Amino acid sequence: MESVSQPAADRGRAKEARANDRAVLEAARDVFAEQGFDAPTSAIAKRAGVGVASVYRRYGSKDELVHALRLLALEDVIRIAREVVDERPESTVARFLTRHLEEAASPLATTFGRRLPTTPDIDEAADRLRGALETLIAVDRARGLVPSDYTAGDVMMAIAHLRPHLAIAPADATGLHLRQLDLYLAGLRQIAVGAAVQRGAALTWEEWVGFNSEP
Repeated sequence: MESVSQPAADRGRAKEARANDRAVLEAARDVFAEQGFDAPTSAIAKRAGVGVASVYRRYGSKDELVHALRLLALEDVIRIAREVVDERPESTVARFLTRHLEEAASPLATTFGRRLPTTPDIDEAADRLRGALETLIAVDRARGLVPSDYTAGDVMMAIAHLRPHLAIAPADATGLHLRQLDLYLAGLRQIAVGAAVQRGAALTWEEWVGFNSEP
């Protein structure tokens, strides 16, 4: 039986819907970061360039919006981590963190001051993220570029510190974040070769996941 292809108009509408959805999520991320979780939905819609009704049709509550933001951030980081391993850069950790600062949706530790319940899809994505990060860390560990106890949790905590929300132009913020990344990487390499001392214990994956989830 011959398959019927999707009409071009339908494909165009689907593409537009995906773009609008991403715009709403990114607007929600920025508005929540600037104004807190009590920010009005109208502010999110205005930032995204859509009507308030469009936001409510897609997300019935702010909790649903934050849940979608968490998934978006997880999928962005998984994609970047896997691509970096395939790139075979001089340092997988350095390349991953650079690309995250330049490309990814948001730091995963950002839940706008709220601890949220976990869900099966969040747990599944977090497991995939852990595997992707452990793969790229193993490459740099074998090269002596990171300390022997450097963990996936440490990577995610670095992102939280390296990429705070700044009320300035995105390009300017990225430039500041990248400068701090260079300082971080220099210190990481010094610790890896024993030229500097690392205080505290490595952050476990379970500890990092607990930062965002209800006990």
